[in-house]
Amino acid sequence: MEIQYYIQYILSWIYHNVIHSETMYAVLKIILIIGLVALFVYREYTLFVLLCVIIISFECFRWITENNHDFGELQKSISSTLWADLSSSATGGISDKDVLTQGVSLSREGFSLGIPKIIQGDDSGKDHRRSNKFIEEDSIDFTDKYFNSKQCSIGTGVGGITMFGSNELIGTSRKANIMSIYDFSNNSTPNTTSGDTFKRAVYFIDCVYNPIKRSYGKVGTFRQVNSDKYVVGDFRDMKTLMYNEVNNRIIDITRCLARFNTELLFDTTSDITTDISNRISLSDKKDGKDSTSTIVYKSLIAGDKNADKMKNIQPLNSGSAGDDLNDRTYSQLLQSVNSDERYKNNDALKQRHLNVYSKVHGYRKRIDEILSIMREQTKNDAALLYTVRVDEPIIQELRMMLGYLAIIQRTYDIIKFETELGTGDKTKGIYVTLLDKRPPPTTLDVITVTPPAIITGHANIFRLPHHDDTYNSIDEKRYLYGITYYFGGRPYGS
Repeated sequence: MEIQYYIQYILSWIYHNVIHSETMYAVLKIILIIGLVALFVYREYTLFVLLCVIIISFECFRWITENNHDFGELQKSISSTLWADLSSSATGGISDKDVLTQGVSLSREGFSLGIPKIIQGDDSGKDHRRSNKFIEEDSIDFTDKYFNSKQCSIGTGVGGITMFGSNELIGTSRKANIMSIYDFSNNSTPNTTSGDTFKRAVYFIDCVYNPIKRSYGKVGTFRQVNSDKYVVGDFRDMKTLMYNEVNNRIIDITRCLARFNTELLFDTTSDITTDISNRISLSDKKDGKDSTSTIVYKSLIAGDKNADKMKNIQPLNSGSAGDDLNDRTYSQLLQSVNSDERYKNNDALKQRHLNVYSKVHGYRKRIDEILSIMREQTKNDAALLYTVRVDEPIIQELRMMLGYLAIIQRTYDIIKFETELGTGDKTKGIYVTLLDKRPPPTTLDVITVTPPAIITGHANIFRLPHHDDTYNSIDEKRYLYGITYYFGGRPYGS
């Protein structure tokens, strides 16, 4: 290889990455402007005019080189002249093609401190400044055709490689940290005639009566607003209002959660001794695959068929699984909060509502963005759903966001259950029962009501992800967890 090609390569790199770059032009312009101003201020008019001529000449030369594209030939001429003697003494002929700088991808945006990456295979072999589009396109087609199972990976880009255990349902259990709130296990008693009536009364005074009474004392008493009797200090009314506003103005929580396999997403319990890897994808394993494989594909998206799953990855405000909520309804909610008399002279309460609404709106935007990535990766082809592997960072993010929405939903459900105690009559609640007797009773009989599955099933509040558990205060958690625990709700592994 003739040494002149190495020289030409270095000159090309310096020219396109240092001299012929937007950064260099910007620096030179700043220096020239400062020089012109300085010469003018110090009345060096001769030098001022001379510098102006130099600048005009430079711009003309720049225009000529950019429009004639002959600088590459100029480089070859210079290097050939400088190294004529070496070239004539070298053995062998000179290649007609620039084999050294073939396909070199050079950055034109500012300085590049590293050595440019050399890629062999330009389609013409004539211009080192051309991008290798044909390689890029051929690579995409080749990947799609021969590596379908590794086609995409939501979270780290196409063909993302993750360490063992990432994106796998591996672990022991997901538990809520409840001991710092209240010792439910030692203070509770069975909801049967064999239970301790005295212990039952103390338990509900600690977990229901006192938390609600403390919330009254912090804020205020009854106030008439829009013909509705709204208790400013009762967090049950506040949480009911929050749920309704979120569900009717920001996001339909029930429909959103129904799009995802939340039983899979919220539960990380699995037996690692079975040598089975549960991989989270957008669909179950393809039909016809080896059923004895040690990789089990678990679908993140709900739906019996792939067609149903495709509907569930559409935007949150579209399709049969969608709602009709958007930025406009959210804006209307903010306007109503700012003008609502409930928050008059109570900026702390108002800000608490606004914080929740803002967070939920942000979560809706992010969930929609993740669904958009899913549609893009599958190219709206249901047959490609199982090829999309969802990386652990996205799984954790969905757990946090959907877990927060589920806590809002479950908080409302527990409040509704307690205030109506399964009868639909708001005068039958546990708090009302204790309030009717002042001071609260020292004994309490069995509460004869069948708790719903939302309290005792896999979706009880103990089993929801608590990555973001800021929705409820300590007293509110004592109320929610206390009722759930008494009627049989337990964390995973309990």
